[in-house]
Amino acid sequence: MVNVNRLRFKYVDLIYLFRYRYIAQFRHATVTGVLTSFLPSEPAGITEVRGQCIGFAEKSWPTCAQAPAAVPDVELSQAKREIPIGPSVKRTIKLTISLVYYLVRELSRLVMRLVGRSPERSLVILYYHGIPDAYRSNFVRQLESIRRTARVLPASHRGTMPSDKPNVAITFDDAYVSVAKNALPALAARGFHSTIFVPTAMLGGTPTWQMEEGSPDSFEVVMPAEQIASLSSPLVALGSHSRTHPRLSRLAPGEARAEIEGSRSELQELTKQEIQSFALPYGDHNASTIESCRSAGYEIVFSTVPAPVDTTDTAFVRGRVKADPFDGRLEFFLKYNGAYAWAPYLSALKRRLRGYKPSATGGGVPLGESTPYKQSKRS
Repeated sequence: MVNVNRLRFKYVDLIYLFRYRYIAQFRHATVTGVLTSFLPSEPAGITEVRGQCIGFAEKSWPTCAQAPAAVPDVELSQAKREIPIGPSVKRTIKLTISLVYYLVRELSRLVMRLVGRSPERSLVILYYHGIPDAYRSNFVRQLESIRRTARVLPASHRGTMPSDKPNVAITFDDAYVSVAKNALPALAARGFHSTIFVPTAMLGGTPTWQMEEGSPDSFEVVMPAEQIASLSSPLVALGSHSRTHPRLSRLAPGEARAEIEGSRSELQELTKQEIQSFALPYGDHNASTIESCRSAGYEIVFSTVPAPVDTTDTAFVRGRVKADPFDGRLEFFLKYNGAYAWAPYLSALKRRLRGYKPSATGGGVPLGESTPYKQSKRS
């Protein structure tokens, strides 16, 4: 028999978010303004800016990690403006589709419970980049949302999972200083596991790889070697993220292997740990890239395809869902509940439509691509 009270309390967060964070806001804003209204209106801290936490030869890591002194409101406002939130119209469209997807999926799960069947759960792996000071409190709010309604597991988890609530894993690409400063203490306080992927040739410096103009990553600093070496904890796993963060499918095979194998050996030498996982920079790869990862000794590879993971199979490549500390409440709720799983299918359909070329016999030839999903420029 279905426990009605349990189901009612299970969806109380969704009802609140949909009613007060989506419908009510939609009444008073344009489509463009809807998403903006989901975001924090004021920074909760101070944005990490380029150069503020560098010069590791002069300052030790603990000193560099201390909260900076208060700065004038004008500087805070400027720092806030320097963190872009992306095209709000596009994000709003994605959020709307995801909300519909989520509601339909949850209705089907409810029907399954009513007929005495237990719906299967997948692992949703989130991937962040930096956690700037200005959004530290928003990140904590996101962790609290997960704590109330979901379960956190390691991203490498294999085997069965309980189906009573969503299962979530948390990862960070690029090993930024802001992650150690603002994310790891909050995660440790809640007993949450996380995985950090490290670009081993960039330690202690600012990111020089390709990224979107105005990206908040341009204000970040990669953790220095001594900080990476000190991250040993049951709640923190380390993985490789190549050496210099290139698009691996665009390199010659030998260069790609050097990036993949070199990052593993360098990180193992630094941490004295066995490195078993690799996160693809930008999610970019082809068949040769994946084979190189196998040959290098990795047990699992992470992409940027927002697909939930079946932890009972032996798939070598796992998808992840992009998360940002400035995601709105409803947006983040849908992300960690796997409601963006529709995106790869739409992307594949668009490619097929673009790649369709009529022939004399009426057939078509789809364009081949190295990955099944549009890759992020930030990862």
